Amino acid sequence: MKNVFNTELIVITAQHIADNFSGFNQNGFIKLASDDIEHRELKDRANQICIALKHYLPKDYLTSLSILLNTLHPIQDNQDLTAISTDENGVAGWMILPFTQYIGELGQDYLVESLEGLRVMTKLFTSEFGIRYLLLQQPQMCLQIMQSWCDDNCHHVRRLVSEGTRPLLPWAMQLPLFKQQPGLVLPLLERLKSDSSEYVRRSVANHLNDIAKNHPDLIADIAKNWLLNADNNRQRLVKHACRTLIKQGHTTTLSVLGYEPPTAITAQLSLSSTTINMGDNFDIRVVLTNNNTSSKSILLDYVVYHQKANGKLSPKVFKWKAFTLAAKQTISLTKKHNIKQISTRKYYPGQHKCALLINGQEFAVTEFTLSI
Repeated sequence: MKNVFNTELIVITAQHIADNFSGFNQNGFIKLASDDIEHRELKDRANQICIALKHYLPKDYLTSLSILLNTLHPIQDNQDLTAISTDENGVAGWMILPFTQYIGELGQDYLVESLEGLRVMTKLFTSEFGIRYLLLQQPQMCLQIMQSWCDDNCHHVRRLVSEGTRPLLPWAMQLPLFKQQPGLVLPLLERLKSDSSEYVRRSVANHLNDIAKNHPDLIADIAKNWLLNADNNRQRLVKHACRTLIKQGHTTTLSVLGYEPPTAITAQLSLSSTTINMGDNFDIRVVLTNNNTSSKSILLDYVVYHQKANGKLSPKVFKWKAFTLAAKQTISLTKKHNIKQISTRKYYPGQHKCALLINGQEFAVTEFTLSI
């Protein structure tokens, strides 16, 4: 993925800058921006390009901002960002990332102009990383200006309101103030909760999920309020926003979603094999019985406790199925699980465990041995 930044695109970008800045040292920029590029990872490559921008663009910030904006690819609201990139028509795609970093780092004394630049650039990639520099320095002013973005015709701009202010955005700097005081941003999320774009609503859900990691009861309250007379889109948003709390078995959230404590529910769990080799599949088999005299809403997940290097077990929750179990009904279900090498987990041999989660509560633990 790091190859989204390469010398060829740097050369094209340099030409666009030169077309809009007569005093531009094109060769010097290319040399500095591509310095040791083959040995740099993605974020480091973007940072190196930003360093070159800071070195070779005019020292007057507003002049430089104007130059960068003039290099941009022709913009159409709501265009597919995966279908455009930096080419002979202008700068777009990943090359926008160092542009927004430049604005974030140097544009804090020109907040209105800088935010407008980021609003425009987010239509060609995303400004969710660059805007965080400004949010860290002047959060209240940024939020005030961003209020109008909630009504922007471009869904990329509306999404930036939510995604750019996420306190725990992956790959990005955290926003400690919003992490501690989510109420500062909630009025903006409230305005976006019924957005016409699934792209925007999914960002709102991810933002709420970030908040849930430090303020679970707050998100349970928001879920309860947002579900009142909610259409299908809102219901999906709320459920996705609560996914971490669901995995954690947060009782209030599960109750809001209609999943009460699973009283008088019995569960039997078995595995197709108790000795698993790396790369093997195995079946998880469960028999559930509702011993109540009324039907029950069931949220069935399962958790695999993976062996760690220190001998302790680490749980990982996997989604399974949501359904209604009628009074006195018994149901049998099977789920295939694969143990395979992935970049986000290192497997260790030895004893592992598997358990069911029914409405957030653990049932029927069993063991298996992993051989590598």
